[in-house]
Amino acid sequence: MTQSLKLTSPKVVQEILQSQGLRPRKRFGQNFLCDENIVTKIINAAELTPSESVLEIGGGLGTLTQQIAGSSQDVAVIEIDSDLVPILKNNLAGFPNVRVIHDDALKLNWKSLFPDKKRFKCLGNLPYNITAPLLEKLIETRSRIEFAIWMLQIEVAQKITAPVGTRETSSLGIFVQSFCDVKILFRVSQNAFFPKPEVGSAVLRISPLTQPRFHASDESFQRIVRSSFGMRRKTLYRALCMAPQLNLTPEQVRSMLSNACIEESRRGETLSIDEFDRIAQQLDFLA
Repeated sequence: MTQSLKLTSPKVVQEILQSQGLRPRKRFGQNFLCDENIVTKIINAAELTPSESVLEIGGGLGTLTQQIAGSSQDVAVIEIDSDLVPILKNNLAGFPNVRVIHDDALKLNWKSLFPDKKRFKCLGNLPYNITAPLLEKLIETRSRIEFAIWMLQIEVAQKITAPVGTRETSSLGIFVQSFCDVKILFRVSQNAFFPKPEVGSAVLRISPLTQPRFHASDESFQRIVRSSFGMRRKTLYRALCMAPQLNLTPEQVRSMLSNACIEESRRGETLSIDEFDRIAQQLDFLA
């Protein structure tokens, strides 16, 4: 196996796995990208230059990594599957600018991979089962990330890009949009993968903001948002009163909403980021 293998061929992907006695593992959400056109579109969207550093989440067989390595001087690729790591290293043997890290992307300190403190870009075909915690990890690391080009399950992509204040709004969407500009660039058919996933995907550009779109503490803002969506059928007043992570009395909740100029009968999905912020600032005052 060398980098000359056509990794965008489903047949080649199957042959590589079979030669090692492997199958795609559901626990790692493995669906290998096998569409050369999609790989090219992702690379073009990343706007890579030779002087840049790039982090890839989930290298797989190296399909995307090879193209990244041809455009950037310093590439770190994280792969959790110990069975794939030797294959990945072999497929990337011709790229001395690539470091393969066998680790869990959720536990690893991404900043430590680029100790020169330069900002880096982040690319990846994300495992569907850990998308939310990876988004949280990106936000934690936002001061060092220029932007991310990530492929996500289409439903998740729609959820985090849904306009704030609509029925499609979610706590995850509020969370991401409070820290980042996020945009769906294009959709990806299920047929672009092996094995074929049950649903389609979308490629997003996620650009961290210099400052978040709220002024309350991160902790209070996140607690208020999560509590507001914890019981979507309840009014905002009831949801906040019943939220175990807040542990507030009805009087405290009523006072917070009044001071924030928010009606008690509202529901979480109708609030803007600014309105969540006003409530969260009241929670800060109680701390």
